Amino acid sequence: MIRTVLYGVLLAIVGYALFLWKKVKDNPFSSQSFPKARQNYRTRGTREPWVQVYETASADDASLIQARLQEAEVDCLVYEQGKKDIYGNSLKGIGIIVPKSAVPLAQRIISQLPV
Repeated sequence: MIRTVLYGVLLAIVGYALFLWKKVKDNPFSSQSFPKARQNYRTRGTREPWVQVYETASADDASLIQARLQEAEVDCLVYEQGKKDIYGNSLKGIGIIVPKSAVPLAQRIISQLPV
């Protein structure tokens, strides 16, 4: 009788351990499901204002400038502007913004690009 109770308790413990293991394995937010961050990744200052340094109608131009700024390790974002401004005028389409502290460097890099 004692042996049966002992086996039942042991089986319950193993079952509960397997249940917890499966629950952790299926969790989409576990640390194993996210790729490791790059070593040189820098966090962006959320309080620092961002400034537009370039505006274009071509997505190719924007991606070229974004690649050149990223080579120089300048944080930048490419965004698509809205359809019209508050006066009803059509906008060019694509803008590039950088943190305010990186504006002089970004402008220097953009001015050196071939036209």
